[in-house]
Amino acid sequence: MNHSIRNLCAALISVSAIAAVPASAATIYDNQKITQIAVGGAYNGDVVLRLSGHGDMTRPGCATDGTWSLTFDGTTDAGKQAYSMALLAQSSGANIAVSAEAFCIGNIQQLRWIRLK
Repeated sequence: MNHSIRNLCAALISVSAIAAVPASAATIYDNQKITQIAVGGAYNGDVVLRLSGHGDMTRPGCATDGTWSLTFDGTTDAGKQAYSMALLAQSSGANIAVSAEAFCIGNIQQLRWIRLK
């Protein structure tokens, strides 16, 4: 009897631990091209990348800007690296892969990372 209770407790602890681990809600968009890069005072230090791909089905509900765009803070070291890579990708016409968060800044989806292909 004591052994059964111990097994039940161990099972409940395992299930609780699994449920407590947040699932990554980020999405990866592959083989994209950057069609526009927007920066300036109107964006408060953010950089907005407009991409060539995907329909509305894959965007989170908060992404209501009407275009396929991603944004990130261009003032951080990581943001400056992403901005440099975005400029290179757009100027060369290279494909990129990007990962985007399931949340938005304003009405534009937040960039997690960018990879030049």
